Amino acid sequence: MDTESTHIDGRTVRFQNRRPELLDGAAEYVLDNGLAELSLRRVAEALGVTHATLLRHFSSKDELVLAVIEHIRADFVRQLSGEIEHAPGGSVAALAKTVWARLCQPLEQRQFRLLFELVGRRYAGDSAFVESMIRSWVELIADRILVAGDRSGPEAAALATLMLALFRGLQLDLMLTGDRERVEAALDASLIVFERH
Repeated sequence: MDTESTHIDGRTVRFQNRRPELLDGAAEYVLDNGLAELSLRRVAEALGVTHATLLRHFSSKDELVLAVIEHIRADFVRQLSGEIEHAPGGSVAALAKTVWARLCQPLEQRQFRLLFELVGRRYAGDSAFVESMIRSWVELIADRILVAGDRSGPEAAALATLMLALFRGLQLDLMLTGDRERVEAALDASLIVFERH
């Protein structure tokens, strides 16, 4: 038996296990501080690691930002999945309200600030950014919320796109005005469209 092939290098294992921990911390840092003065050195300092350690896991600031975006999305999906499955009533409108309630929690609203900042930067044209911020969300909404009824794929995708645009537009309004009562009244009025489906 080849002992070299069965030997596990402790450094390799630590390296592999370190990335998720660093990504958790980097996501929180980016959500709290935004991108304006983001650098790998600042993130490393905030996480209590060396710049070299961070570079071993993320070869550039852009790679880190894209990994953070995907991490935030995956974490949100994971948290939301159970809520969607246990949402009261089976209508699309009821499920949309469940999603909205989650999105309005202060910790979740940070991701909208980050989204709007990202759109104003060069990431908006990046295919990985578009995939993570648009296509994967439309897919999630279409699959988990809209396809539950008798809808075709194109109809579900169109309704999912509308719902995503609605949530993001209303969140921008809410961030700028703080007028939650008016924004939620607009949401309720808009959900009539989803109740028909």
